[in-house]
Amino acid sequence: MMYLYQQPHTTGFSLVETLVAITILLIIIVGPMTIASNATQSTSFSNQQVIAYFLAQEGLELAQKARDDRLIVRLDSPGAANAAWDEFTDNGGVYADCLTTNGCGLEVDGTNTGTIVIVDCDDGTTSYYDCGLFHDNTFGQRSVYTHTQTSSTTAFSRVINFTETVNNQEVLITSEVRWMVDGQFEAQSVTASTYLYNVYGL
Repeated sequence: MMYLYQQPHTTGFSLVETLVAITILLIIIVGPMTIASNATQSTSFSNQQVIAYFLAQEGLELAQKARDDRLIVRLDSPGAANAAWDEFTDNGGVYADCLTTNGCGLEVDGTNTGTIVIVDCDDGTTSYYDCGLFHDNTFGQRSVYTHTQTSSTTAFSRVINFTETVNNQEVLITSEVRWMVDGQFEAQSVTASTYLYNVYGL
């Protein structure tokens, strides 16, 4: 008598089932990775926004120091009516570059006197780097961000404009910080503004 041995029936995954499984696996992996990538980009952009805001605020404070430095010198010169304010707002004076549409860059030098240094932002191009800021973390520096080109390049630039809104009394100061974000073609910007007054009438 003959016995026929029949192998058990075995089945595998079909091509469709395999593709569905791979698709589900990819969704599970790619989803969290995309979220993590977007979160990293968002954090980086937020960090740049915070830096830009403080750089813009610093620009206003430098402009105020520029005015006060003029006033302090003139306080020791009795009878020099409005001389300090005139020096601050003179289109042909020390801060003439700040009174143009191209604006200026301001920073404090590294000496003990802490004198304001004026940078002409018009370099003959239309680049947003006209008044670029550089990073200098040398110990003892007055500012980490400077217009000194020997330092490391950053994505930021800062342009400060003076506009005398009330003759002999009031100047509008605007400080605009621009920077490029990776993957974007247009520069981002933050602008801060304030008014400075001829407080002492000197």
